[in-house]
Amino acid sequence: TPMNKITVAQVCERAGYHRNTFYLHFHDVYELLEDVESVLLQDVATCVESCMVRLTKDAGKIARIAALKDVVLFYERNKRFIVVLLGPQGDPSFALRLKEVLKPLWKRYVIDQGESQRSEQEINLILEFTLAGSLAMISQWLQDPRGLSAYELGHLVYDTAIKNAAR
Repeated sequence: TPMNKITVAQVCERAGYHRNTFYLHFHDVYELLEDVESVLLQDVATCVESCMVRLTKDAGKIARIAALKDVVLFYERNKRFIVVLLGPQGDPSFALRLKEVLKPLWKRYVIDQGESQRSEQEINLILEFTLAGSLAMISQWLQDPRGLSAYELGHLVYDTAIKNAAR
């Protein structure tokens, strides 16, 4: 069901709560969506930063792939939200907000580690390209993960996005 077609009654029925309880916490379904997205964005930022901090101790390829695997596993644990939010009927602003949360982390831990001679515009373009591609790969994998482990996906994301961005 597209986000703009979901009603408070449907949410309450699915969650097993009365409408009055819903309205004690939220004004409408969009406020609920904003709350879910904000928590998810904070959690993904915490997960990614934790992995990136580990990489300051060891930034080799194996350590980067292991960190990416941990991030992919986070996405996998939160699959039911991420597939919907990043999917074709999800919230288009969520992907934008997710990239905005991740950009400073990728810039600090990936781009700055590899190359400081690029212009700010080049760095922003690289960040947009690598984040959009990485999120698309993860989203597609979450919809159909058959045959590819989280570690293998981390390896693929590293080889296609991060390795070249860090040069």
